[in-house]
Amino acid sequence: MRTDTQPTIATSPPLSGTHNRSSRSWFGRGVGIAVVGLVTGLFFGITSYQDSQQEIDTFARMAVPGTMTVHVDEPGQQVVYYEGNTNVGIDGLVVSITDPAGTPVAVAPYEGELIYETKDLTLGRAIATFDTTQIGDYDVEVSGIDIGQVTVGESFSRLALPGVLAGLVIAGLSLVAGFVLWLYSILRR
Repeated sequence: MRTDTQPTIATSPPLSGTHNRSSRSWFGRGVGIAVVGLVTGLFFGITSYQDSQQEIDTFARMAVPGTMTVHVDEPGQQVVYYEGNTNVGIDGLVVSITDPAGTPVAVAPYEGELIYETKDLTLGRAIATFDTTQIGDYDVEVSGIDIGQVTVGESFSRLALPGVLAGLVIAGLSLVAGFVLWLYSILRR
């Protein structure tokens, strides 16, 4: 009796498509992370900027020329801003400041350019800075032109920049993470 034996060939089961579904799920996760992170980052940045705009409304204000008292709760640098038409020769503004003890405070011209916009669409421009070394009331006198108003407060860039940058970082990192997951889904196919 003769028996022919044929070799047994093992075959793998047909692909069920689970690999492609897995790739699509990574693609969906990548898009989801990118979209959610972008929206969250932009929302955080815009909200932080709007909060800093509201902080500007709390700054002490006066019409030029004039005198006002600014209460300082924490020692540090304060900025003097001019709000109004910047084509009227704001270089001619004279700012004098005395501390709570009545001693004159050194006033320096603002280095660089710092501009903000108020809710009523008036531009504010930083014109000078001064350092406060003690808590209390500082007297601010401004003369030189007779139009516009002056505000005194913290640096607008210190108020707005941290939140705006954090929002941009959140948006940027989520886009990178989304791209990496998208790329991973393509490479797994």
